[in-house]
Amino acid sequence: AAASLACAIGPSDPRALLRQARQSFRCVTPDKLRFEDLQDNSPDPSVCAVSVPIELGCCDAFVSHSWHDDVGAKWQALQAWRASFKKTARREPRLWIDKFCIDQRNIEVDLRCLPVFLGGCKKLMILCGTTYLSRLWCVMELFIYLMMGARLEDIDLIPIVPGSDDHEDAMVEILETFQQFDAAVCSCSLESDKRRMLMVIESGFGSLRAFSKHISLVLVRLSCEVRCEISDVVRERTWASDDTSDSDSSSGDAN
Repeated sequence: AAASLACAIGPSDPRALLRQARQSFRCVTPDKLRFEDLQDNSPDPSVCAVSVPIELGCCDAFVSHSWHDDVGAKWQALQAWRASFKKTARREPRLWIDKFCIDQRNIEVDLRCLPVFLGGCKKLMILCGTTYLSRLWCVMELFIYLMMGARLEDIDLIPIVPGSDDHEDAMVEILETFQQFDAAVCSCSLESDKRRMLMVIESGFGSLRAFSKHISLVLVRLSCEVRCEISDVVRERTWASDDTSDSDSSSGDAN
């Protein structure tokens, strides 16, 4: 299915494309990442040296993100996800991140393998800032993942907003982009890529309007789950703070 979808994006022989994807599929562990490498998407073949070949299906998460979102907030979100993963799995997560896992000398060929790369990952991690839904390649990654029959529980939606320590406020700001999403106004570096991808989306959903509505519903549903988790954390912090205050108060009375 992934190879067929890839051929719809860019004409190619499915078997040859699958073979190419298997040969070029890579992953990187967060301990090998440097903050400065995430500051822009300028091609740099040297950063690929930190990624390693991996079999399809063995990568823990495909990281979908916009290069136009705040890098500091993105880095913090990625490190928080990493810490949570390590607590459960007791190892570094294996991630697919575009700049580190795409052959920078052969970008166009590797991009045609994108659906296979997505299918080769156990989860889709969306580092979602306020510009995420304005970038067509980001939307295309989510579209491909959904078209391959992904379950919502296989998508980790992580809100990121620059300079915000209040996750509830961050979620509200990003939720507005979900509700207002319109694929037709998404940006893409190459106009030819935009036309081709929008044609694929229309073919899969019947119209851009239907697709935009579907994506909005999916993201709003995911964001509700995220907000519930955030609310639980906020409550736990509040209770912990109250307990500390009570303890301090008792100590003060004793003195």
